[in-house]
Amino acid sequence: MKYKFLFFISLTLAMSHGQGLIRGVVLDKITREPLAFANLTFKNLNQQTISDIDGKFTFFEDTKSQTIICSYVGYQTTEYKIDKKIGSNFTIELEALQNYLEEVVIKGAINPADEIISKVIANKKYNNPESLKSFAYSSYNKVIYDYRSLKEDKKDSVNLRKKLKESHFFMMESVTERKFIRPDLNEEVVIATKVSGFKNPSFTTIATDFQPFSFYNDNIKFFNINYLNPIAKGSLTKYKFRIEETLNSTSDTTYVISFKPKKNKNFDGLQGLLYINTKKHAVQYVIASPSEKGRIDIKIQQKYALIEDGFWFPEQLNFVVRFNDFPNKANPMIIDGKTYISDVKLNTIRDDARLSFQTVRIDENAASKDSTFWKKHRIGELNKIDGNTYRVMDSIGEKKNFDSYLTIIEKLLQRKYPLKYLDVNLSKTLLYNKYEGLRLGMGISTNEKISKKVILGGFIGYGINDEKYKYGSDITYLVSKKHDLKIGLHYQNNLIETGRYNVDQYNTSLFNLRDFMGFRYDKIDQLGLSTHFRSLNYLLWDVKFETTKTSPKYNYIFDDGNQSISSYTNSSLTVNLKFAYREHFINSFNQNISTGCEYPVLHVSFSKGLKDFYQSNFNYNKIELAVEHSLFMKNFGVTKYRAEAGYIDRPLPYGLLFTGEGSYDKNMIFVVNNTFQTMMPYEFLSDKYVNLFLTHNFGGLLFKKNKFQPNIILHQNLGFGTLTNQTFHKLIDFKTKDKIFVESGLQLDNLIKLNYFNLADIGFGTAVFYRYSYYGYESFHDNASFKCTLSISIK
Repeated sequence: MKYKFLFFISLTLAMSHGQGLIRGVVLDKITREPLAFANLTFKNLNQQTISDIDGKFTFFEDTKSQTIICSYVGYQTTEYKIDKKIGSNFTIELEALQNYLEEVVIKGAINPADEIISKVIANKKYNNPESLKSFAYSSYNKVIYDYRSLKEDKKDSVNLRKKLKESHFFMMESVTERKFIRPDLNEEVVIATKVSGFKNPSFTTIATDFQPFSFYNDNIKFFNINYLNPIAKGSLTKYKFRIEETLNSTSDTTYVISFKPKKNKNFDGLQGLLYINTKKHAVQYVIASPSEKGRIDIKIQQKYALIEDGFWFPEQLNFVVRFNDFPNKANPMIIDGKTYISDVKLNTIRDDARLSFQTVRIDENAASKDSTFWKKHRIGELNKIDGNTYRVMDSIGEKKNFDSYLTIIEKLLQRKYPLKYLDVNLSKTLLYNKYEGLRLGMGISTNEKISKKVILGGFIGYGINDEKYKYGSDITYLVSKKHDLKIGLHYQNNLIETGRYNVDQYNTSLFNLRDFMGFRYDKIDQLGLSTHFRSLNYLLWDVKFETTKTSPKYNYIFDDGNQSISSYTNSSLTVNLKFAYREHFINSFNQNISTGCEYPVLHVSFSKGLKDFYQSNFNYNKIELAVEHSLFMKNFGVTKYRAEAGYIDRPLPYGLLFTGEGSYDKNMIFVVNNTFQTMMPYEFLSDKYVNLFLTHNFGGLLFKKNKFQPNIILHQNLGFGTLTNQTFHKLIDFKTKDKIFVESGLQLDNLIKLNYFNLADIGFGTAVFYRYSYYGYESFHDNASFKCTLSISIK
């Protein structure tokens, strides 16, 4: 036994003497960015590995000195001699080649890369994680904001690091748990979050904020731009593919295939590398970025791993966002994000499981996790700079009270500005219309520092032109935050524009251009009771009872033969609904923020007039409907439509009918969406109407010339309406559109671009609309409306 033990010890020592673990990282020599998925082999030996998504690699070598050959697409192949102590960490620096993706013309033969990509496309539905019945996983996310010097000597980077006291500019970490049910039910709960400089952060960042969860969607969306996926159906006619390397192992083969848009193909495309594994012809690794560089660039890296049943599932998602010119070209700001996925479970969630309508939400205790929790869930340890970031930024955050600025952002998103115990309601503070001119005043309400359940509010304003005060007050009780349930009581002595639509009430923009041109108003004295709540996740309800005394501020008499009145009282019960099937919400900044809806959004409003209730003059039924949707079509652009209709079953005064859908005003130079651009406000009057607003945005698909890439948008608007008992309306001019009102428009955005703080370009454009058919005028000038457009672009 003694000799066997000595033999074992000698063998172990001999093995440890001849074999050791080599660790290293592959970096870009200039930018110092890690190079994911680089190919490394020992010279003259049959040993090979690939650097991971962070550029790191490990080797077991069996001699004291060997030479590593490192190759990477687009970089010079480098030989690196290992002559240091075994166990050391090595850095391999690669130099980028210029124009490495030069065209390769293959005549009379099928491109082998195209054959491989064809198989990948054919197997997409089997390899796409979101084609699974369901899945669940946990993730650790880390996002760093920093400056990065592009100079080879890195002096600027060193100086910046000293100014930042050896810390990053900003850093965030989070731990999330996600559930997914096919086709698109999502719930991702942030169970822990840590943000440098903030004690109670109400926001976080995860990988899917900047990139898709997997690389199998037909379109890859970065910053609201849809890029054609190189493995989408039909991509072979758009992209140039080339096999760069073939990596063999004992069980499979991985093809490294480069891709970029073909010449003279005008579309929003990507460039990068696909690592295709012959097992199921699935994506094993991917590196992709937009082929056209702009003010802001993004590069994504995704790594997939084989899990149960041989399914390839995302294991790590990285992204790098570079602000190329901010703060300057030599030292751009970088957002570097990494997501590590673990505890993956496939097809374990029941079909009838109820997920929250919030796609992403932050747990109430997410910001209070201790160091033990982070030590357990954090992937890797924080390095010195990471630790300094928390220490330095937390100190600065406490001194400068960063959390107070966060509160301001939260309130601004609600169109409010916080004071100590009160919030200023910005939508009721400064107003402008043609009747009042500028309204000076203020709206205020109590905030959560007084009560999280009860909110008291009020407003007062004075019109410069009409020289009249307007005022009101309200009280709201929050019953359930989970169901968005609240009830309220309100009173106002105010002005309201005549003939506006109830289905517009969910327009939450602070500045509605259509409001600026209003000049026909009714004075109202109104008392109302309301409730607001959400049901079935996607159905939003607003129910209100109001009794309103109305006095037109224009010459008008309503005479139906039984009564001849100018002022009147209207008591009504109104139900407003918004149904947005599977609308995505992110619970951030202490509120639900919509990220859009892939399905048509339906708005319904029903009002019932209650005659004799509180001396009400009218009994009627009023119904309004609106459907709006945005459709992205591959290689064709985005089509948007809004169809709306209204119906009233009894004769009513002017102020309760439908008018005001026009937005032609010589002083309004901007396009007002979902209105008729050549129709004057109040030009037509209806008690039954149907309108259709249709636009198609080609983006830059039709024309690109270097940096000159105007967005081309076509408009087609149609309207029809009738009015019964036209003679009931006295002393006021109006038309009826009982024939079809038609206008068409051409809009050109981004004709001129101006740099906006090196972050984006503000684009100035123009649009012309023309009315014709039954309601066209004889003169071209009278039919045409010329307007301006403003837009923001990053490319």
